[in-house]
Amino acid sequence: MLNEIKINEVKTDDEFNQAIKIYDEAFPEGEKRPVSDIKRNIIENNEKMLIAKYNDTPVVFSMIWPIAGTDFLFLDYVAVSKDYRGKGIGSVFLEKIFEISENDAFNHMIFEVENPEEGENKKQRVARIKFYRRAGARTVTGFKYFLPPRNNNKAQEMKLMIISRKNVKNVNGKKIQSVLAEIYTHIYNRNSNDKTLNGILDDIPEDVPLE
Repeated sequence: MLNEIKINEVKTDDEFNQAIKIYDEAFPEGEKRPVSDIKRNIIENNEKMLIAKYNDTPVVFSMIWPIAGTDFLFLDYVAVSKDYRGKGIGSVFLEKIFEISENDAFNHMIFEVENPEEGENKKQRVARIKFYRRAGARTVTGFKYFLPPRNNNKAQEMKLMIISRKNVKNVNGKKIQSVLAEIYTHIYNRNSNDKTLNGILDDIPEDVPLE
């Protein structure tokens, strides 16, 4: 029955408010960007806000950005409504992303997850990684990845994970460099000379292993 969820791109104010409600309840303040930034990415960067409904009830919110010139989608956020967590809906949602006709040209979905070795909520961070692994995700290895610093805080180390149409074990390093440069400049609104970004790009190997 969970396979009956319907995924739509948010088009109306009502759907936007429904999606933001799930977003607000799912993420702590330190992980959220202002709603104004989300709107900017939708308008300026062609980022798509998706909402999945089950029996007409909003159950999943997500932000996904098709990275131009690549076969990668950037999964910016995904969250399940608190009343529907633990029922497998999130995994079904991730499986259906590649079934959307607009995503036919994309073979990979890349996203950031909190490093379980950092911060105080280790149990929650480990649970998130397990959730993504059940959906077929692999962890990017071979270099360290950081979020750009915000509000004069230091850059936060994160893990990168990838879900692919095929069970690939490595990805071309230059392709990953292009993808991360696009994420930094468009999603995080940084310039190409960003110190954190260039430190990441310099460390990316020729072939990036996925584990």
